[in-house]
Amino acid sequence: MEKKEEIVNEANKESFGSMFSFGMGDLIYDVFNGIFGAFYFLFWETEVKLNIWIVTLGYIFYVIWNSANDPLVGYLTDRPNRFWKKYGKRFPMVMIGTVPAILLLAVIFSPPYLDPVEGAWIYFAWILITTCSYEFFFTLSSLNHFALYPDKFKTDKQRRRSGGIRMALSLVGTAVGFIIPPMLIEYGDRGSYTSMAWIFVIINLVIFLTLIPGHKESELLKERYIREQQEYKEQISFWNCIKIVLKHKNFLMVIVIFFLDSIIGASLTASIQYVTKYVLETEAEVSIFILAGFLLGALISLGPWLIFSEKINNNRRMLIIGVFLNTIFLLPFMFVQSLLWMTISAILLGIGGGALRIGRNPVMADAIDEAVLDSKLHLEGAFMGVYAFFNRFALIAQGLIFAIVHELTGFNAALTTQSDLAKFGIRLHTAFIPMVLTLIGLVLFIIIYNLTPERTKEIKAKLKELNL
Repeated sequence: MEKKEEIVNEANKESFGSMFSFGMGDLIYDVFNGIFGAFYFLFWETEVKLNIWIVTLGYIFYVIWNSANDPLVGYLTDRPNRFWKKYGKRFPMVMIGTVPAILLLAVIFSPPYLDPVEGAWIYFAWILITTCSYEFFFTLSSLNHFALYPDKFKTDKQRRRSGGIRMALSLVGTAVGFIIPPMLIEYGDRGSYTSMAWIFVIINLVIFLTLIPGHKESELLKERYIREQQEYKEQISFWNCIKIVLKHKNFLMVIVIFFLDSIIGASLTASIQYVTKYVLETEAEVSIFILAGFLLGALISLGPWLIFSEKINNNRRMLIIGVFLNTIFLLPFMFVQSLLWMTISAILLGIGGGALRIGRNPVMADAIDEAVLDSKLHLEGAFMGVYAFFNRFALIAQGLIFAIVHELTGFNAALTTQSDLAKFGIRLHTAFIPMVLTLIGLVLFIIIYNLTPERTKEIKAKLKELNL
């Protein structure tokens, strides 16, 4: 009993500084996602002039590798290891993965200059090798960051507050990854994309230094890892681990709703530059106003949404509100014609996104808690791996949506001015298609997901009782 109290009391000692440093992980991952998500298709389709289907094929192979890579890395990092006692379970993986990911992201945007027709398959090989290598190290870092969260922050209060800090820093990362690159690139100047990517190597290395303290695991947490290592007589197999994860309906519904929300995020991120270049027919710097509108909406709503979430004390309801608003506020993007109204629409979307991001981390932690209680095993890495596995299919969906819509609406990367039908297609993959898909998923989530505040309180009590 004394050991249980010691662990519980330790959970209440996480300082603001620790939460802030931990949240810097979210910041750097959003910088990565902002650069890759916003410029991968634009760079390879409109600057390198590689055929859209080859670009999409490379992207699909990357996502397939991404999907297989995530649960495997999660499984391997959950396997008992003699180094846990000295270095911790998650901290070394975050350290090992982050720096190579920083470098490889720049390499993706640094291909040799070749004829896009004659050298098409050399370019394809470049895409395949660089994106898959980047993804392995990104996963090694980010998966262990996310898996550490439910262990490091145990109480609802801490999860909401640390979640709020994470969201704020995530928005800063989004700002850095979305707003600064357009200042460094010029449409039609392929080399400017490469220069931008290498400038961000320096920026990301500085950010990396700030996240180190918040990812160090306490001595008591290390002791728990060793105790669990000794208790597991046989190492659970990879496929049994996957089966344990997949049998929990609440966790699966979290996967579904976040998968669909990821389609929104991926499509919107990749579409903004197309909207700026071909719908508004202006320069890259103008996209900053749209992105700034989204960030402004999210930032001004962060405090009120956090207060609201603590007041209602219902993680399930908070997520439902967030997903609904984040989805329905996509609709104006189908109709607005000017930069002003595009920016106002982005502010509204940011407000909806703020609600979603306040709700998502506590709901994820609740679903993992239930699965840990049921299995009596701490397999957070495997759970995050399976979550990431399915979540990555959102990228395939986004890539296919782009390729199919561009094909059907006659988008031509060789033209600086697109037809009205091609512009309508850009609006479709920016807003309408992701919106419809996510609304369907939200209905399923409301019907199936049943972790109420009463149930989550009961689960936490049992976890404490079992010293889990």
